[in-house]
Amino acid sequence: MQIQLVTEEGLSRAFDVTVPATDFETRVDTNLAGFAKDLKLPGFRPGKVPQAVIRHRYRASIMEEVMNETVQEAVRQALEDNTLTAAAPATVTEIKPFDEGEDVKFSFTIEIMPEIKLTDFSKLKFERMNPVLEDRHLDDAIKVLSKRGAEPIDIEDKKHKIVDEDIAVIDFQGSVDGEEKPGMKGDDVMVQVGSKMFIPGFEDHLLGKKAGDSFDFDITFPEDYSSEELQGIEANFKVTVKQLKMLNVPEIDEEFAKKFGKESIDELKMQVKQELDNIHRRSARFLVKREIMDQLMDTHDFELPAGLVDNEFNAIWEQIMSEAKAGRVDAEDRGKTEDELKDEYRKIAERRVRLGLVLSEVATSNKLDVSPEEFNAAIQREMAMNPGQEAEVYTRYTTDPNARQALIAPMMEDKAIDYILELADVTDVDTEPDKIEELIDQPTEI
Repeated sequence: MQIQLVTEEGLSRAFDVTVPATDFETRVDTNLAGFAKDLKLPGFRPGKVPQAVIRHRYRASIMEEVMNETVQEAVRQALEDNTLTAAAPATVTEIKPFDEGEDVKFSFTIEIMPEIKLTDFSKLKFERMNPVLEDRHLDDAIKVLSKRGAEPIDIEDKKHKIVDEDIAVIDFQGSVDGEEKPGMKGDDVMVQVGSKMFIPGFEDHLLGKKAGDSFDFDITFPEDYSSEELQGIEANFKVTVKQLKMLNVPEIDEEFAKKFGKESIDELKMQVKQELDNIHRRSARFLVKREIMDQLMDTHDFELPAGLVDNEFNAIWEQIMSEAKAGRVDAEDRGKTEDELKDEYRKIAERRVRLGLVLSEVATSNKLDVSPEEFNAAIQREMAMNPGQEAEVYTRYTTDPNARQALIAPMMEDKAIDYILELADVTDVDTEPDKIEELIDQPTEI
C-alpha cells in the first residue's frame, strides 16, 4: 500500500492511496473464503458452495467490506507514518473506478490535533481564597437550622399586623387589563413574607396588613419571568388575608442538638463548622479554577480542530433550543437574534475545546492518570447517589466505555488543575465566606 501526503492546510491533511491489484484481490479472496466456510445455500452442503457461485453472488458486498478495511488501515498507517493524531474520523473524498486486476486508488482527508506548546506554569500567579469562619457564621447557620425545624402556629391577636417572616394564608386573583389569566389564582396559599417565593414586590404589599383585610395592588412581572406571556407585563392582584401564622422556632439547646445526633450545641457547632468549611472551600476551588482557565486561555493560542468545535457547539445549541422550547430562556439572551446567539455560543464552544485540549495535554505530557482505586471510589459515590440502582450503575461504568470516560474526564481535569497549582505561584488569602459565595454567583463560561 502506497500512501502519499499531498496537501497540508491548517489542521487538514489530504492523502492519496494506491493499493496494488494483487494485494486487494488477495484480501477479497481471503474474505470470500472465510465467508464461504459457514455459508448455507439451498442445494449445497454447508461449506461446499462452489467458489464461482460465491464470487458471483457475494463478491460486490465482500469488495465493499474489504474497501472499508483498507481505508481504515490506510488512515492508521498515514497517521503513524507522519506522527499525527486524528481529531475526527477521516473522510474519503474519492475512490477511482477500477476493474478486477487493476490497482485500487482512493483519497481521503483527515483533521488532526494541533501541536500544543504548554506555557511555563511557574510564571502563572493565582490568589487562592481561604475561607475564615467566625462564631457569627456558625451562630447564623445554627439559627437557619432551627428555623427549618420550626412549626407554624396561629397568631391569635386579631390586631396583629404582618411583619417580616410572618406567614399569611391568602386567597388571590390576578388579572391583566381586567382579564384573568391562568396560573394567577390561588386559594388558601401560605406565604412567608420575606421569603421571596412570589414575584418581586408581591410580599411587600402584605406588610402591615391584618387577618380579614382585602385589598388590591398593581405589580410588574420581571423581564426574566418563567412565563414568556407575562414577562414585563403589569398585572393587578386582588388579595384577601384569611389567617396569620408565625414560626415557632425551637430553643437552641441540648435537646435541639440531639435532633442532629449531637450531645451538645458545641458538638453541633463543630459539625456545622466542618460542613460550612467544606462548602466554602469547594467554592474557593471553583474560583481559582476559573482564574486558571482564564489564564490558560490567555497563554495558549493554537488552531482549533473545526470538527471538535462544531460538535461542542451543536451540543450547546441543542440544549439552548430545548430550554427555549420549554420556555426557559436566559435573561441575558432575551432580545438577541439567532445569529447573535449562535456567535456567542460558538465562542463558548471554542473556549471549551481550547481548554479541554490544553488540560488534556497537561495530563498526557505529565503522565497523569486515574488509579483503579480512584475509579472504584468514583463508582461507589455514583452508586450511593442512586439507591436501589447500585447494580445498574456499577455495570454501566464498568462495561460502557463512554460512561467510563464521562466519569473519568472531570477527575482528569481536576488532576491537571492540581498539577498547575503545584507549579504556579499561589498566594493563599484569608477571605470572608460571604465574599467567596458572592463571587461564585458571577457569570462564568466554564
